[in-house]
Amino acid sequence: MKTKLALLAVPMVAGLLAVSVPVAAEQANFINNPVPGEHQNVRNLFRLRCGGCHGVNGEGAAHLIPKLAPALKGNPFIINAPAAVIINVIRKGRTGRARLYHDQFPNMPAFGVELVPNADELVQFLKTDLQQ
Repeated sequence: MKTKLALLAVPMVAGLLAVSVPVAAEQANFINNPVPGEHQNVRNLFRLRCGGCHGVNGEGAAHLIPKLAPALKGNPFIINAPAAVIINVIRKGRTGRARLYHDQFPNMPAFGVELVPNADELVQFLKTDLQQ
């Protein structure tokens, strides 16, 4: 009797999964999904290269475990530092004494020209659109 009930449950579970998986896939908002529309290349670059740690909207990851990166939205360093300094952080990363957030977050990796070809545009986005 138990074997028959178990065999009946398999098609029901498979049917539920077949219905729910496509719906979940449609609703998923993955960080590297491109934002549609004109002039979204830099926003998409941010989502792809920065959003995994700094949050899709720059909100940071202090509320997550593990804490990956600080918020860039509203961050005084992003708002006040010269573009050249921020580009240097993007290109060389932050490790050791160069780190601003010593115990809270892990080291920031370096992103070379291959990964972030237009760092100047990215910094402009960080200082303007992301701060809104």
